[in-house]
Amino acid sequence: MMPVLAAPPSARTRPRPLAEAASRCAIRFDEVLLAAERLARWRIGATVAYRPLSDESPCRVAQHLLTSLAPLAGLRSNAQLLVHVAALGYDRALLREVLQAARAAGVAVTLDMTVPERSEALLACAADLRPGHDGLGLTLSCDRDRSLDEADSACALGLRLRLVQERRADTGAGRRASADAFARMVAQVAGRAGHVTLVCHDPQIVTDSLERLRAAGTPVALELLPELPHQGVLWVARTHHLPIRSCVGYGRAATPFGPSSRAPRVLWWSTLSNSLGTLLPMAGHA
Repeated sequence: MMPVLAAPPSARTRPRPLAEAASRCAIRFDEVLLAAERLARWRIGATVAYRPLSDESPCRVAQHLLTSLAPLAGLRSNAQLLVHVAALGYDRALLREVLQAARAAGVAVTLDMTVPERSEALLACAADLRPGHDGLGLTLSCDRDRSLDEADSACALGLRLRLVQERRADTGAGRRASADAFARMVAQVAGRAGHVTLVCHDPQIVTDSLERLRAAGTPVALELLPELPHQGVLWVARTHHLPIRSCVGYGRAATPFGPSSRAPRVLWWSTLSNSLGTLLPMAGHA
């Protein structure tokens, strides 16, 4: 039997460079447009976010956002833009350029908090950008020590609020702590914020928050994240005629994908495909 010889180095399979691997699993913008159009058939709005690759400059990120505005404005899904301020380097000039173009296109913008340690920088940006940009939104976590103070500042600025439940505990005590933190945040902004979007997949929390906000006369909507369970909150939204959105992103994939994982391009639909019976045939967009 002849020995099996190793292939020469030039013939061996070489690992793909990180940049190439990232680009292969990146979600394209046209896929997001398709997702938003299909969501619109179920009267679900789209919150669109661009997730930059690791080597992209703030100027490059801003260019992606600017070129996305005209197509987003033409969608039936009442698309909104979620801007990762950290990816723009907290650069006021770039942010103003994006906001001015979004206002001209009629696309609402929400500033996202992707680096919690820089929440002061984010609030400073929001304070500088708010004059002249009515309807500007801000993302706040409900689970951090400074969340209530940040909510006070955001309400004083007249910002729309996007409240996110980040803590997803496995224990009963942890779930109660997360629910209590969310309830405190809702109580803090009820009757003060011009509009609140709940980013939460706990049906009871959504129900309690909805009742509190509506009792205070605060308009409220629900936003889904692709990777979390959604059947329960969809049912709450349907029965309470609550406007609903779905967050869809392009660029870098939000989660790692192995050989057996679904392709990133289908994530937006896989989150809803098994729950069509609980979608919202009667609810409007937020």
